[in-house]
Amino acid sequence: MHKILLPLLALVLTTSLALPSSETAERAREMTTNLEKIEALIDKTVKELREALEQLTRISAESDKPRDAFEDYTDQLKDYKDVQETLSDRINRFRTVADERFKDWESDLAKMEGDLKNISQDRMNKAKKQYEEVDKKVRAIGAKLTKAVDKLQEVQTYFTTELNAASIQAASKVTDAAKKSADDVMQALEEMKSDYKQLKADTAESKAKE
Repeated sequence: MHKILLPLLALVLTTSLALPSSETAERAREMTTNLEKIEALIDKTVKELREALEQLTRISAESDKPRDAFEDYTDQLKDYKDVQETLSDRINRFRTVADERFKDWESDLAKMEGDLKNISQDRMNKAKKQYEEVDKKVRAIGAKLTKAVDKLQEVQTYFTTELNAASIQAASKVTDAAKKSADDVMQALEEMKSDYKQLKADTAESKAKE
């Protein structure tokens, strides 16, 4: 998932500046829909990863007969990797949308002058800064996701080669490290989701005015 999320949030707030009202509404709805899909995918990624860790723990708990737990872990790890890839694809799509939006904005600025142009320029600069900060955070989380997958895959490969009580005990430090890496990922994803929810609450165009 080297590819995510909140980048577009800063853009939702600004779409009304340069587009006709009907187009603005359509783009806002599209962004909101996509962001909601990302939020759902974050939830699913955390769920699948947590279940993979549960199966990994079962391997140690059932070390006298670990085969069933290992096969469940293998299946769950695949499910996790699949949903992570889907999340990454969705985030990459967001990056494309963001780039297109800023290009449109630059074009619109060329058609303005005076105070409105200055206001729009300032807002675009602020949105770009927010976008870059969020995208940097997203890429860092993507790196954590990659690290977690690598460690979990390594464990899966190790137990494919040898699966018995002795091999399970010998690998305890490695499996603990894999669990720690996965825990870090889940925490990062939850924090990212929290940031997204707060920013969405602050900027959603559909929010009724009081």
